[in-house]
Amino acid sequence: MGVRARTAVGALGVVAALALAACSAGTNEAGDDVGREQNLAPGAIGAVDQPYNRPKVADIGEVKVTVEESFQDYNNNTGAANSLANDYFKPMWAPSPYFLDSDLNLKIDRDYMESITVKSANPQVVEYKWRPEAVWSDGAPVGCKDMYLLYLAAVSPTRAFDSAPHGYNQISKFDCSPDGKTVTVTFGTPFADYRGLWSAAWLAGGQLLPAHMLEQRTGIPDITKVPVDKDTPEARRAGQFFTQGWSDFDPSVGLSAGPYRIESAVRNQRIVLVRNERWWGNPGGPSKITTTAVRDAQAAVQQIQNKEVDVTGLQADPTVSEQLRASGEFRLYARGGQTYEHLDFNMARPLFRDHPELRKAVAACVNRQDIVDKLVKGVDPNARPLGNFLINPNEPGYQDHYAGVGAGNADQARKLLTDAGWAPGPDGVLARNGQRASFRIGHKLVDRRNQTVQLMAGSCRPAGIEITDAGQEAFNDQMLPAGEFDAALFAWVGTPVKSTLTPNYTSKAKGGVANYNDYSNAKVDELLARANTELDFPTRLATFNEADQLMSRDMHSLPLFQLIDFSAAQRNIQPVSYLSTGGPLWNAFAWQRTG
Repeated sequence: MGVRARTAVGALGVVAALALAACSAGTNEAGDDVGREQNLAPGAIGAVDQPYNRPKVADIGEVKVTVEESFQDYNNNTGAANSLANDYFKPMWAPSPYFLDSDLNLKIDRDYMESITVKSANPQVVEYKWRPEAVWSDGAPVGCKDMYLLYLAAVSPTRAFDSAPHGYNQISKFDCSPDGKTVTVTFGTPFADYRGLWSAAWLAGGQLLPAHMLEQRTGIPDITKVPVDKDTPEARRAGQFFTQGWSDFDPSVGLSAGPYRIESAVRNQRIVLVRNERWWGNPGGPSKITTTAVRDAQAAVQQIQNKEVDVTGLQADPTVSEQLRASGEFRLYARGGQTYEHLDFNMARPLFRDHPELRKAVAACVNRQDIVDKLVKGVDPNARPLGNFLINPNEPGYQDHYAGVGAGNADQARKLLTDAGWAPGPDGVLARNGQRASFRIGHKLVDRRNQTVQLMAGSCRPAGIEITDAGQEAFNDQMLPAGEFDAALFAWVGTPVKSTLTPNYTSKAKGGVANYNDYSNAKVDELLARANTELDFPTRLATFNEADQLMSRDMHSLPLFQLIDFSAAQRNIQPVSYLSTGGPLWNAFAWQRTG
């Protein structure tokens, strides 16, 4: 495998952040991109970041795409709405100072920005200059108000906002030029991932919204005059609209400042994107993108085989992967990405909160290698059980804190419970003080997850632990954020911007808006907060590893494996791949037809 590593260098490059590069080889003879691993290296605070402009391409007409789940909410910044389904589409219309490319490089998006400059490293001061022509689809400028709204939503004491504070809460001063096109941000404490703020790579909490629409609908004359440190009536009105006014899709407020706009959308079923007439950059290749949710992988395969669709991005199982690969008719992309599958124990429920021995017993009897072998390796032969929540195996600093855990050891699991006073009931299930070692695993209806639960139930049954399947189609967007589960099987979508992971594991009282299983450890909170201020890259990785090791001891969640990024396209459509920020659609503007 050929490797091409790129590292940014600059005058202020004395401390490091997570602007990351990766290898770019790894295609096979058929032109598929399968099993390629990243070779990530840190960039430097204040380095001269590389620019990105969308290419000039030909008009290729309508393109049809299937994904596992489709668009749900225009605003993906809230804990309740945060979903991969929204991440597929928001880069189409949401402005972003930085662009994340296929090699996980964070580059200045020159279609939006004139420049981004670190004016000072101590204190850390960053200046953002938006292009004068950057406007929303109604002609309103993109700039200061939009950035300020996310800052307000993240740090306001007003509870109406449901947005994570991490990173934004380290800002001490926020200044705008009179025309709103230059924003100067001063950090009270250093923030390593400054490139991620207000950017698509930040995932939940980084999607810029048309703040002027909120002003119009709430009667707030100037959102930048609403203080970030006070609970005021204006802040409450802003928070209410922020969380409710942009749920689902309303064309009157769901504007675009990207190459495409939403023409129509049916929640989690279908979304139609057309070129944004007010877009000032190079037009995208497809004039229209029709994306449909197809939850059944075999149905998605059938559609692409029948040439009913051009591209599909699905959670492939070995059967599907082999079926598409064997035909030789499609360009395939498959590799371990930034997304990872895991099993969360609900720490708000006495069964798991009060019985750490049960959490550890489940972790002992689940056979992670068997799950990977049967459900994942057929898609990516490099797949293996995951040993870290904060750093992926193909990133620098990875340490496996779960070695020997999840080895399918039913005897060890049973001993952990019996030593703690659990005894077999008449049905063979262990019990203690009337509490049975029995729980339900909630998950979205995906074939692989159904099979995962079956494998877990089979390997834990000899240990006296009863596991039942509680899969529901609406689990991820309804039951999961509401904490309505015993245990939850789902995937977190990651990026190179590691600060985006901290709200998943920070205590709710400390801003963990995505901490759905109500985990709390004060030392983990402290370490994650410290990591976000740490500008020395090796020290930052060590801090993340210390936090992850503590979480492994608490065993509030069991990591399973990196989810395989997978897409398939007709051979005359390229370049198609997959990225956590945008799924298979992340570079749809560049797609072309060949032959």
